[in-house]
Amino acid sequence: MQMSRFLHPPWILSLLIGLWTVQSASGFIPYKRWTDTASGWTGSAGDPITLTWSFIPDGTDIPVKKKSDLISFLDTTFGIGDGGSDLTQRPWFEIFEQSFNRWSQLAGITYIYEPKDDGHPLSSFSGWLGRRGDIRIGGTSIDGASGTLAYNYYPDDGDMVIDTGDASYFSNGYGNYLRLRNTIMHENGHGLGLDHVESDTSNFLMEPYISTLFDGPQFDDIRGMQWFYGDALEKEHLGEGNDSAATASDLGLIADGETVRIGLSAGSSTYVPSTAADFVSIDRNSDVDYFSFTIAAPSIVDVTLIPRGPTFDQGPEGGAQTSINTMAIGDLALSLYDFGGLSLLAMADETGTGSAEKISSIHLEDAGEYFVRVSATSDDNIQFYRLDIAVEAIIDVALADFDEDGDIDAFDFNTWQDHFGLETGAMHTQGDADGDGDVDGADFLEWQRTYPNPTNGFNETPLLHAIPEPVALTQALLLILTVLCRRQLVANRPN
Repeated sequence: MQMSRFLHPPWILSLLIGLWTVQSASGFIPYKRWTDTASGWTGSAGDPITLTWSFIPDGTDIPVKKKSDLISFLDTTFGIGDGGSDLTQRPWFEIFEQSFNRWSQLAGITYIYEPKDDGHPLSSFSGWLGRRGDIRIGGTSIDGASGTLAYNYYPDDGDMVIDTGDASYFSNGYGNYLRLRNTIMHENGHGLGLDHVESDTSNFLMEPYISTLFDGPQFDDIRGMQWFYGDALEKEHLGEGNDSAATASDLGLIADGETVRIGLSAGSSTYVPSTAADFVSIDRNSDVDYFSFTIAAPSIVDVTLIPRGPTFDQGPEGGAQTSINTMAIGDLALSLYDFGGLSLLAMADETGTGSAEKISSIHLEDAGEYFVRVSATSDDNIQFYRLDIAVEAIIDVALADFDEDGDIDAFDFNTWQDHFGLETGAMHTQGDADGDGDVDGADFLEWQRTYPNPTNGFNETPLLHAIPEPVALTQALLLILTVLCRRQLVANRPN
């Protein structure tokens, strides 16, 4: 039995030959991105895009002198529901909506359903707000059961034709109608500008034969779409993206001891689960990504930038395949800026392609908002990355320096011990570290956090040591009692 496949998008096969030669070593096989839609001009490569989509009425002309019967086919296959003429209420509408939304999760693409379609012949008229979608969907019998499942036109057309002779195939409910959804997402990949690829080492959505081994776009499919339209963060700030400090992606408050990570979905495998959506990338040399974060107190910050991506074989349909290491496409660079993103505090651009960059142990003396800038030199290709930002509050050494001599040592412990149990009126020089007027276990914990610390002045940064902290006050009090019982082991201040 012949394996079901996708028909090569019509009319432009000869135009792709030159592109295969240029792009095969980069992975995905592009044709072109959208330049003009019903919503207007789409900007430059890497900019986000808004596309409308609609269903053509049954009876609408399809090229090669056929007429669409998609809606009646879907109604017969899945049922009509209670929607009447409102197609959004049909049981099958959600399958199409989910398929478009999945692409939108993964790249700088926004889809808007256009409920109207004026029935002009398919692939002959551009999208028009309130009249017809940029992407118009119809169907007709192409070659009956099995064989070809669908075909799609490239930008700036994007129209889709589904084979209504494959009812038994598309009605299979496995994986929430995975066969139909993967067909829709594959064809829409053509409608967004990608061509067929083949890989002997991996499975991709844009390969010419249908597969149910995965759900939706896979790693190289996502690379191609982000190369055209940027990552999903490019849709922020009404499409301005995060290309400046003024439009930085806000990571919010990073608390003491917390690490925030972006780009976790990209790893060493080409397989992408249907729930994974955390992909970020630098799509060309001109692209930069800004992220903002806030600290609530003076802190020590570590920022790590890690290139991400698997190695796999890939090439054009029917052509030679090459090995591609997508972790080593671009040479990443990292910068840290202060308030407003104007003053450079630190940068890292020391390693080569495929290696991480790190800004380590930067002391941020003021609470407030800071900015991270990510860039790459990549020969106008695309580099996925992961960004980690770790925050550790700067410990105020003076709090546990009860004898106020500029260090934290056993003499400070003796001071606390001598006054342990004072309930009111306690002073700092008596062991009150937290300023609440008593000397208790909380004050001991402050001493424990910073001991030993041989600084010579309160303005110096404390030395941080990996001293285990009790997880509850009960443990602290047990330790206190132990220390009290062995007080003679602690050095006494000489006369």
